[in-house]
Amino acid sequence: MPYEMTSLIRFMVYTFVRPGDIRQIQNKHIEIIKGQYNYLRLNLPEVKRHKAATVSLPPAVNIYKHLMAYQTSRGYGKPDDYVFFPEEKNRRLMLDIIGWLFNWILKDLDFKLGPHGVERTLYSLRHTAITFRLIYGGNIDLLTLARNARTSVEMIEKFYASTLSAEMNIALLHGKRR
Repeated sequence: MPYEMTSLIRFMVYTFVRPGDIRQIQNKHIEIIKGQYNYLRLNLPEVKRHKAATVSLPPAVNIYKHLMAYQTSRGYGKPDDYVFFPEEKNRRLMLDIIGWLFNWILKDLDFKLGPHGVERTLYSLRHTAITFRLIYGGNIDLLTLARNARTSVEMIEKFYASTLSAEMNIALLHGKRR
């Protein structure tokens, strides 16, 4: 299994990116921000009419740093180099390869089917990222989450929040403002 797959899976969960973003993302699209909050600022190419920068969750910073050290040791890591599998110039093929590898991992772990009987795909990592923010993201509002994930509130409600139950956020429902 290529070293990058672990980083890719974790990166997707902490950055909300789509598999198509992984195909295009180059080092010049990522900026490490250090301050009160540590995160990656992602200035990705426009996708589905979304072109605003997004921010990652803090663990993405170390994932990216380790990946950059690995890529640099292999002669990559320059601004125009792709972040994942930079040696593969055919980016459509690269996306097919990582999709195949992800399916291999899921099948090997007997994890291909989700709890509702739906097959998981590489896109499931985006679903995981958004759903985790809905469950564990404190008082995050849907508009903020939607903008950062480069999607719409309607898409979050229709697809990502559809599997949530009221009891999953019972603390928010019972909480009081101070």
